[in-house]
Amino acid sequence: MMVRLVKTAGTLSSEPGMKSVTFALTLTCLWPVSEALADRIDLNAPASSATVYPDGASVTRIVEFSAPAGQHQLVIPDMPAGTDPAALRIKAEDVTLGSVELQSARNLPDHATQPPAITAAQASLREAHDAVRQFDRSQQALATRAEALRQRAQITRDLLQGDSRLPADEIPETVERMGALIEDLLAQADEQDHQIAMREPDRQPLLEAIDRAEAELAALREDSSNHETLILTVEATGQPAQIAITGFTNAAGWQPDYELRLDRQADSLTMQRGVTVWQSSGEDWSDVQLTLSTARPQSRTDPTHVPSWMPRFGRPDATEDMVMAEEFSAADAQRGANLEMAAAPIGAAKMSRMGITVVYDYPGRVTVRDQADSLRLTLDEKQLTPDVMAEAAPRYDDSAYLIAESVNATGEPILPGAVTLYADGALVGRSQIGLVADGDKLRFGFGPIDGLRAEIRLPEEIAGEDGFIRRSNTMHETATLIVENLTDEEWPLRVVDRIPVSRQEDLRIEWSAEPEPTATDPDGRRGVLYWESPIAPGQTQEIVLTTDLRWPDDNELLR
Repeated sequence: MMVRLVKTAGTLSSEPGMKSVTFALTLTCLWPVSEALADRIDLNAPASSATVYPDGASVTRIVEFSAPAGQHQLVIPDMPAGTDPAALRIKAEDVTLGSVELQSARNLPDHATQPPAITAAQASLREAHDAVRQFDRSQQALATRAEALRQRAQITRDLLQGDSRLPADEIPETVERMGALIEDLLAQADEQDHQIAMREPDRQPLLEAIDRAEAELAALREDSSNHETLILTVEATGQPAQIAITGFTNAAGWQPDYELRLDRQADSLTMQRGVTVWQSSGEDWSDVQLTLSTARPQSRTDPTHVPSWMPRFGRPDATEDMVMAEEFSAADAQRGANLEMAAAPIGAAKMSRMGITVVYDYPGRVTVRDQADSLRLTLDEKQLTPDVMAEAAPRYDDSAYLIAESVNATGEPILPGAVTLYADGALVGRSQIGLVADGDKLRFGFGPIDGLRAEIRLPEEIAGEDGFIRRSNTMHETATLIVENLTDEEWPLRVVDRIPVSRQEDLRIEWSAEPEPTATDPDGRRGVLYWESPIAPGQTQEIVLTTDLRWPDDNELLR
């Protein structure tokens, strides 16, 4: 039995039933038949499908071939440079898989068949050179024709000057006839020169075509040199066979990108969902089936290890010992966390929604170029039911803002990403949206409403810089919140302000408001107050908010 050192590790599957067999090889046992006697089959395996995660991608290649029954060596030279052999997963159908080798440090003894893309680029370069040569030949033919015409005119002129045998009465007619011939010949020669000059600009595009073909060939050759070669030894059955090769790359990712369109007249909020996909894996993904997954195979799978905490008390001079004990405990906790992280396995890609993982199968096929700009793809469109209002915070802003609140009723989570906002057809701006679970509330701001002015007024003659009157152990503020509607429409208005919140029993806080707020501590935001009511065109609303703070003597208020 022969033994050969190989580099790779991965998962093998073979007939019958495509049962997967995991391998992690440093030595591979080969069949007794010498590989030198095996037929060699050169194949190309471009990417056919990709599952892209937020921070990586699984790329699958499908190799289909037919071979007579017996042992064969499959040579696949277009694996991207940097392919991780430990991440390779190989499944074979209608063929038995033997040894697997990934070559990067050296080439095969005899080179694999040249990639078809390079062959096509070489043919294009030859065609470009042929086009220039053909053009130059046609230009030269015109120049030769012009020179021949001028020589004929010169010969005719020489004959006319040297012929003295003509009768005197025929000389005028002969001169006229020969002169007309010379003139016609020279005119034809000039026309050839004119054609040459008119055609000369057509040469530059042909030269540029050569430059493009040379650049394309150079890029393909460089790309080819940056690839690794996968060598599979198989036992064929004589039937058409298929091998699926899946690898993982860190150099890829995707993120959501949204458009939100608020139409107040139609009372609708339309969310157009898209994604931006990028990759720099070392190869173009041409015409691949794309799947987007929210799984993060490279992230931690376990929570942080929480160590025990055992505090103690002692004499003041034992402080140093306590500090050392705390530092030891912290170091031990960190070691535990590191051990947990090191033991975390790599997660597997999921091709359907399972638990908290969401998968999008993009319809049709797409092309994602290597190291190119991000590709934006449109996913779908969702309709949300908005609650539209104008919201003013006079303590901080001088205008009210257009707000739309809704509930995520899409049946799936809204993932974090950038969002472009439109209000009544006009572009408002760009923002970010966080994760919104299915059924959770969401809120979007669509910019200021210039006709809804907001301000806060404080009694200047008695107020300090922040509106408070201070004494040794008291503080008092009376603030007037004002919103004025200068638009020609009625708005549902929410005015937002806050009062201080005490977390100490001896810090006493009293407040009053006229009118009373319609909501206090909304969504658990302690001390926040809402006043909600419509505001008509030309109307001004005022809210008077009074706040008093009192604390023990010989203490200071810490902001």
